[in-house]
Amino acid sequence: MNSLFKIPPTSIDKLTTPVLLADRLSELVREKFFITGKTRTDGSNLRKLVASTLEKYTLPEPAQEGKYEIVVPKRKGIPKITREFVDTYIVTSGNSYNLQVWNRIPTSNTLLIKLENGDSFKCNTVRFILVRINVKINCIDSILVLTPNYIEENFGKFGKPTIKHQLLISSTERNKILKSDEKIYFAEDTVKMSYLIRNDYVKPKESMISEPVNKSIFTLTVIKDLVAKKLIGTKLESGATKNRGQALERKVLSLLGYDIKNNSVLFGAFPDIKNQMLEVKVQDSPTVDLGKYSPEFEIVINKEFQITTKDIRYLIALTNPSTEIIEGIILTPGEKLGDIFSFVSDQSYKCQRSIPMSFFEKFSGQSVFNPEY
Repeated sequence: MNSLFKIPPTSIDKLTTPVLLADRLSELVREKFFITGKTRTDGSNLRKLVASTLEKYTLPEPAQEGKYEIVVPKRKGIPKITREFVDTYIVTSGNSYNLQVWNRIPTSNTLLIKLENGDSFKCNTVRFILVRINVKINCIDSILVLTPNYIEENFGKFGKPTIKHQLLISSTERNKILKSDEKIYFAEDTVKMSYLIRNDYVKPKESMISEPVNKSIFTLTVIKDLVAKKLIGTKLESGATKNRGQALERKVLSLLGYDIKNNSVLFGAFPDIKNQMLEVKVQDSPTVDLGKYSPEFEIVINKEFQITTKDIRYLIALTNPSTEIIEGIILTPGEKLGDIFSFVSDQSYKCQRSIPMSFFEKFSGQSVFNPEY
């Protein structure tokens, strides 16, 4: 995609009207589009297709360098096609589509870009281009250009932002672990946890979702021998990251001796294995999604023992994205994670809104703007 698309226009009034955007994009309806199954690749391919189509027409004049300011850090929340202030989304199949908007509250007046002439681009300025793909015949079925207010008025308010913390594991540090004798990065429990843990193994009597009990929490050394060493070389079944995370969690629970069936419902909160104050993660890309809590910010998780995010123990499986085999393990309390790995300083979050698939089906074969529904 042309780098000029990342530059805002000289004025908000210079944006192509959404009605005209829908008209210009209508030529893409019934065009071939193949889904690879890789979210980032598919998203990038769609953006390039939309951008190249819009580029056939006169685009808004780009603002000159120094004449505008990106107010938000690291362009978080700025639409990918900034020149037209639009974001693109792929819609496929199912009963409903879960629209996810990253790092901005869609209908808010929060400032994103400020122009020298006094104009400003805000969250509610962004237009959404939702492209429905017919996956059976690999073609674009419909295109809907929608505004944030239209989406909320017709389908309800966007959900409360889900805050997401991340940990960056560099390829250098990852390779050091994989080349080490044990293939494990290990650190001992925190001082606070040392008063609560036991150094020998006894099959757990409590449920994995039970509150931790004094002297029934295994030391990280026990977990290393009992779990970490045995995980290396095993395979996690393919699928979405969440499913692989659950598969890993089941393996860990089984090795720890908890009674759990394949179809049992997991805890789904923080930490994953509450009874052991253990959080379980899968890593096959540079970043690990830590979720709502990060050891970078100390928060009390267990009031009885005053266990904080720094005391919570992390087991991170380093998997090969091609073979899905666990090649290494990180086993450490939260306070040690930042010693050799990097926390992403800015939080990422998403707002979500479910849209029924019948809405997209109603406009099959069309490219429209804020249609009557």
